[in-house]
Amino acid sequence: MSTFQWNSLQDLVAIQEKMNRLFEETIHRTEFPDEGVETALWSPAADVYETPEEIILQVELPGVRLADVHLEALDGKLRVSGHRRANPEVEPKHFVRMERIYGNFSREFVIPSSIDPSRIKASLRAGILRIVAAKSERGQASAPGKAR
Repeated sequence: MSTFQWNSLQDLVAIQEKMNRLFEETIHRTEFPDEGVETALWSPAADVYETPEEIILQVELPGVRLADVHLEALDGKLRVSGHRRANPEVEPKHFVRMERIYGNFSREFVIPSSIDPSRIKASLRAGILRIVAAKSERGQASAPGKAR
């Protein structure tokens, strides 16, 4: 039978070193914005609700410019993607604390086939992206509460 000695201090130092590497890799990844949506580092919170005429999505995007947001309607899904940029005047090595995540983001939402992709509108105010997707006439006629 072999004897096993546990060195708690050594294990704690090893865990701390692994965590430091993980944080450094995360910061390093945010410095390369051209890696694509597939490497999204954060996922913004969203609310989705429906009226008889529209589907409305509200996505939290603090610190994101509308020019950095992309909308795509494809195969019954609406994809909201883009990029949140760090302040270019401050280098990551100068941060004392960095809690916000920068880089690519992407969310996909299932949307009914009654949505007319040509009538999707978006606005960004106070860090909330508001997407209004109008239903086609066919979708409105079959919506609950609408006269047929």
